[in-house]
Amino acid sequence: MLLPAEDMPVGQEIECGSYQVTEDEIVEFASAWDPQYFHVDRDHAAHSDFGGLIASGLHTASIFQRLAATGMYQRYDVVAGKEIHGMRFLRPVRAGDVLTCTVTIQSREPAGAGRCLVTIAGGLRNQHGRPVLELHVDSLVRSRDASSRSE
Repeated sequence: MLLPAEDMPVGQEIECGSYQVTEDEIVEFASAWDPQYFHVDRDHAAHSDFGGLIASGLHTASIFQRLAATGMYQRYDVVAGKEIHGMRFLRPVRAGDVLTCTVTIQSREPAGAGRCLVTIAGGLRNQHGRPVLELHVDSLVRSRDASSRSE
């Protein structure tokens, strides 16, 4: 049974797991969705400002979403994502990096009948503990009122 918004622990930091990035997936993702040379062409990327291949920011954000979904969101009765605020790509993500996701539930407010607006601060850190991504996400989550009506 999925938990209502009221069970989300406001103020608590939640570790959502880790993921190791590979060169093959960097190239595969970018080839489909962000085909810039520093994401898809190892030789050309070696002469870029980054000195080698880096993951697309959208790929990095997708890794965050996967880890947040499996590490936290899947326990709750999420209706939909609503808005992403202040997404910041803080340093390049490279093949071999191990990214660890954390989420802090910042607020939970009523948002109409049977729903709450939940705001989280989230991020990814690499294996050196250095942040690579920061963002805030607003999501709609069913409230206890809606859960009790459906039982």
